Amino acid sequence: MKMKKSILLLSAIMCLASCQNVVRNIPSGYVGKMLTPTGYSDEILEAGQADLGDVKSNGTSTSLILLEVTTTTIKESFDAAGADPNEAGDHRVRTKDGAPVAVDIYVQVAVPQDKKLRDGIFSMISPQATGDARVSSITIGAVYSQFAKMTIRGNVRSIFAKYQNVDSVYANYARINAEISLMVIDVIKQSKAPFEILNAQLSNVKEDPTILDSKNKLVAAQNEVSAAKMLGEAIAKNPNYLEMRRLQVLEKIGSDSKSTIIVMDTKSGSSLAIPYK
Repeated sequence: MKMKKSILLLSAIMCLASCQNVVRNIPSGYVGKMLTPTGYSDEILEAGQADLGDVKSNGTSTSLILLEVTTTTIKESFDAAGADPNEAGDHRVRTKDGAPVAVDIYVQVAVPQDKKLRDGIFSMISPQATGDARVSSITIGAVYSQFAKMTIRGNVRSIFAKYQNVDSVYANYARINAEISLMVIDVIKQSKAPFEILNAQLSNVKEDPTILDSKNKLVAAQNEVSAAKMLGEAIAKNPNYLEMRRLQVLEKIGSDSKSTIIVMDTKSGSSLAIPYK
């Protein structure tokens, strides 16, 4: 009889342990929905605690799906490394002349307050695991990626391709920025994406280092031509200028090296620098 009571008591304790309800937190900046074995519940839960109940004898249970509702800024990078694994090759945009340009686009997005639109997000976006078997989450970034990311990236490339070169991009920076903002708004409208665009900005426009190096070499070459032209004009205007420059060079050679003898013929105007040991 005592053994029977002990078995019943142990069974009751084990049942309490296995049938204990699971409580999870909905953090600030998120809302949540219960996902039952038969589908989502109707209610959207605000930040706080959520009772998920126990795991049923058949192994089924209710889980918590979190939805990020804070304002988020998404950075779209168009550089050599790129920011999207779905794009192959060079991630930079190109101007009409084919020159690669690295740019960043910042898109500020938010989940709408409308309950119907939020319900749509839960049904259209697959939640991602969080490390807790009873909790998954949907980020604003995931919503943006599914509805707008690749279209926006393609349209940004089209906008830059209309401009002749990097210099024309710099000259029309404000105009391009406005084009990008209007384009992003239009993409969201056409795709009927369940989120709001708060802002879209162009940032960090940088021409390719090889192009910049070529420009610097061209400027240096132009400066050399200009200096040679100035020297020629100075000699033409003042024949004594050449003699003065010759004496200056000889003076520098003599001052820089104590093992050099300068021999000058004042009649012929010739000179000779002789090194000695």
